Amino acid sequence: MKILVVHEVNYLRKIIYEFQILPEILSILGHDVTIIDYDDSWQTASNGDRSWGLRTRVHEEVHRAYPEAAVTVRRPGMIRMPIVSRISGAVASGVDVYRFIREHSPDVVLLYGIPTVGLQSWFAARRFGVPVVLRSIDVSSRLVPSPVLGPPTRMIEHFLYNRVDAVVSVTPHLKNYVLSYGVPESRVRVLPSGVDSGMFSPGPRNDRMLQQWGIEPDDKVILFMGTMYKFSGLDRMIRDFPRLLSRYPGAKLLTVGSGEDEERLKVLAAEAGLSSSILFGGMQPYAALPDIIRSADVCINPFELNAITRDILPTKLFQYLACSKPVMATELPGTMPFLAGEEHGMVYCPLEGFVDRIGDLLDAPAEREHLGRKGVEVTRANYEWKRIAETLVSWMSEFA
Repeated sequence: MKILVVHEVNYLRKIIYEFQILPEILSILGHDVTIIDYDDSWQTASNGDRSWGLRTRVHEEVHRAYPEAAVTVRRPGMIRMPIVSRISGAVASGVDVYRFIREHSPDVVLLYGIPTVGLQSWFAARRFGVPVVLRSIDVSSRLVPSPVLGPPTRMIEHFLYNRVDAVVSVTPHLKNYVLSYGVPESRVRVLPSGVDSGMFSPGPRNDRMLQQWGIEPDDKVILFMGTMYKFSGLDRMIRDFPRLLSRYPGAKLLTVGSGEDEERLKVLAAEAGLSSSILFGGMQPYAALPDIIRSADVCINPFELNAITRDILPTKLFQYLACSKPVMATELPGTMPFLAGEEHGMVYCPLEGFVDRIGDLLDAPAEREHLGRKGVEVTRANYEWKRIAETLVSWMSEFA
């Protein structure tokens, strides 16, 4: 199958998540995959593309998550100035989607982005009779940076949800959000995120690797992996971390990733005198993540509950669990239908008691081992990326 994937984030620089993983697995399965992306990181990436032209740049034989994968990434140009960049990028993206569909006749368009690239992608696909499957992994109208943009984004959501051939939501809560726009239930399905359990699997702690962050062999490691949003809950973790240090003086909170709140969190850690205990590992190669997870004692996702987090299913939870690590998290309604609790390797706890419950887990190695086993069982039984990708292909084939 020839698949065109369209999104409005930077495929080449965005932290690796479903947007890179799923297309690359599709390519490994033998499908011809092309991605049209948008350089949303041009202002913050110091080594990013600073060109001003509107010409599309084509990157052949690309992979981010899997060395054996090979996808084509097309990057429409833009005028790299605030506000103008988004408008010019949207126009250039629409032109490139139209041109690609006209010249290459894909079997299906897998659409991720809505506000910036959604309308023009649907119109282009409709012009040439190509079906569009919209992958719903979040609520776009809640992610826009300005409240002023919320209403027009909801209008776009309403238009697209009711006109694409199918919507594939990552959680039942997102499915219900789509249905609230009057979309027939027959056109909305649920397909969760997944994990590659061949890559993310149990293994020994790598003390040599941990030494680069000043972590000693006897130190307890609490791992947060992913994007550092303002709602990540890490600020609360930093404020409460002295309580854990009173029980485990060598405990370390290791964060791996980056994000909008990273610099503020570093300042909070320094002001609290915790710079030797709160460690910022930065962006790491995707291939290094399994070893990092295996080297942790407890993995965490302390997200605050808000309009953005309510319906999501973070992929990192499956990665933690597949490596046989106990996972502590706050309850997110979008996650609970898939990972209900301790029978799936998860311990749910409100933010105010988070560090104390971590201490309890550190006191109980047998409980951690039991939770780790359950995590491996549930991920291998239900959330293998390959099976999820094959299911998506089967569904897309119904329309191609």
